[in-house]
Amino acid sequence: MKRLMALIVLSAFLIGADKPKDSDTDRSKELQGTWQVLTEIHGDNDTSDEGKHCQFIFKDDKLVVKKDGEVLIECTFKTDPTTKPPQMDLTVVKDNEAQGREGQKSLCIYKLDENKLKLCACEPGRDDRPEKFDAAGTDFILVVMEKAKK
Repeated sequence: MKRLMALIVLSAFLIGADKPKDSDTDRSKELQGTWQVLTEIHGDNDTSDEGKHCQFIFKDDKLVVKKDGEVLIECTFKTDPTTKPPQMDLTVVKDNEAQGREGQKSLCIYKLDENKLKLCACEPGRDDRPEKFDAAGTDFILVVMEKAKK
């Protein structure tokens, strides 16, 4: 009788349980669209004047970076929002600025706050993921973007 009661309770619990939320998909949905670069820091250098001409365009699992309308790099991306800070892995599909980067990964962290996106990344091919949103004294790239208005 106790087993039957335990089975009934367990069944009721499982039937009433919500389907687990796919947080990676949810965060990926929030990234979708065009993001305009506001600031860009590469190591100790403020490269914002050049970076402000760039847009990051997330569509499905693809990221395209354009500068003045010209494609610079195409990547696939995968997020892991369960880490602190959340992580993103970019895999280079095509790079119009540097040869030989196809297939290389860029390990990133990101912070998404409504219409602002902060991304800190290592160069493709490196395996040292940033731990904080600071590029000073490193060769990391820190980019702050704003969701482009439609």
